[in-house]
Amino acid sequence: MNTHDAPSYRTPSSFVTFRLARLQSSLNAQGTALLKSKAGLSLVEWRLIQTLRMFKNASLTEIADHVQMDKGQLSRKIKSMVEKGLLSANTDKHDQRVQHLALTPKAEQLSAQIMPFMEARQQRLLADVSPEDLEVFYRVVDKIEAASKYRGVE
Repeated sequence: MNTHDAPSYRTPSSFVTFRLARLQSSLNAQGTALLKSKAGLSLVEWRLIQTLRMFKNASLTEIADHVQMDKGQLSRKIKSMVEKGLLSANTDKHDQRVQHLALTPKAEQLSAQIMPFMEARQQRLLADVSPEDLEVFYRVVDKIEAASKYRGVE
């Protein structure tokens, strides 16, 4: 048998996508448990609060682009957060279809309350990672993310 013609039987863990998905799942479970226990927030709520800390008065479209989330799903989550008193939504004066989102004092307080725990988590995650390794990791992730934009068929 010609070994060049044999199909590849790679293990799932030899695929970068599998490893990243497994890591993401584990990190999401860890983050969810921490956020629920300390502040009663979901991971998506936390990410949206932190995004709106950076992009004050952002629109749904701007947030969706930044967090790479489906606009329909994001719209439902934002509605829920408005109902919980975490966000305010104000209609744009020039375009009634656009709503600008802002954090409420309640969300700001929750963010300040939980940030020390999230910072400690970050430190635990990176405790055995050198600054040089972290820099390489971020460069590699950037390259993989850029390559993931390709949608052609090979």
